[in-house]
Amino acid sequence: MTRTSLAKLRREILKRKGIATEPKTKRLLTQAELPDLYSKTSKMRYIELKYKIHLEDVIFLGSLTDVCGYFRWEVDRSTISRWRKHIEEAFYGSK
Repeated sequence: MTRTSLAKLRREILKRKGIATEPKTKRLLTQAELPDLYSKTSKMRYIELKYKIHLEDVIFLGSLTDVCGYFRWEVDRSTISRWRKHIEEAFYGSK
């Protein structure tokens, strides 16, 4: 009789029962696969996809008018202000 490791025996039993086992890997997640730290509105996701940016990287660059200009005025200053507040609360907690 040959010696079989417990792991190999377990895999064989699971295979016979039709239970698929996926090998566990430690691959790095891409930025797109990381979970969001805050909930995003559909407009936030639209802006990120259209301009191929991460909102939290761009939203704090310059004044409200500068950020609106970057987005070609698709987003109003008051909306940018609310988004800034929303993102700050997500990263730094309520003030």
